[in-house]
Amino acid sequence: MNIQKNVLAAAISATVAATWCLPVAADNHESGDDYMIAMTEIGVTMGHGMEFRDGMKAYMECYEEKGGDNAWSAWWPIDGKLNTVTIVSRMDMWSEMGEQDAASEECWSVVREQVWPHMDSVERRFARKMSDWSGDAEGYTVVKLHQFRVGDGAAFREVVGEVVGHMKDADYEHMGTWYDMDGNHRWEADYFVVEHFDDFAAMDEDRKGANGILVDAVGEEEAAATWDRFDESLADMEPYWTTTLRRDDELSFSPSDD
Repeated sequence: MNIQKNVLAAAISATVAATWCLPVAADNHESGDDYMIAMTEIGVTMGHGMEFRDGMKAYMECYEEKGGDNAWSAWWPIDGKLNTVTIVSRMDMWSEMGEQDAASEECWSVVREQVWPHMDSVERRFARKMSDWSGDAEGYTVVKLHQFRVGDGAAFREVVGEVVGHMKDADYEHMGTWYDMDGNHRWEADYFVVEHFDDFAAMDEDRKGANGILVDAVGEEEAAATWDRFDESLADMEPYWTTTLRRDDELSFSPSDD
């Protein structure tokens, strides 16, 4: 897979999400499932939304016709900057960045002529999945990203590992997917966890959540002390924020099995 030569990179070469996903003290992140994701956030020029969509669809049609075999998902925010779309793709090793994508190269003119004119910004980031802290969500169309800036990394990992351990012991059905940012700019998150929802209606469900599981496991007093430790591990400024996104199936791509 060549991230720089597929649409995420094509439109993208010119992202805050998840393929686009808490026993005690689980903290081993060397699992074989600890793949990387590339998140490319594209700012769409105001008033150009339909033209951008049409250009992306034209690229995807060309890419499929040429036998392109990369996959990506597209996500729009429902809060914050609404004229941005995040394209999320997966890779297992950095070496994939150097691979050629012949299908994307053949469709490059579509990107240049029908996508770029409707973009006003592009930003790409990378993160690595933390499998030992994550569940196995699937079939979701809405995600909420809980993003953290960390002051004491060791303390943060210790507390989150404890909480995740209790959630796994309880077989909690709504486990999130954790990611460790691979490099970040000033004021960006160090870690984020993706909370998954089948649809918007699922956001109205009364879920027990991490605190409910923790209280069940250790009691209210110890749970409060655990959260105090968690708060102390975060950065002093801008320690936490959330972003909610919805999946755009029309702009997401998965190669045909034919």
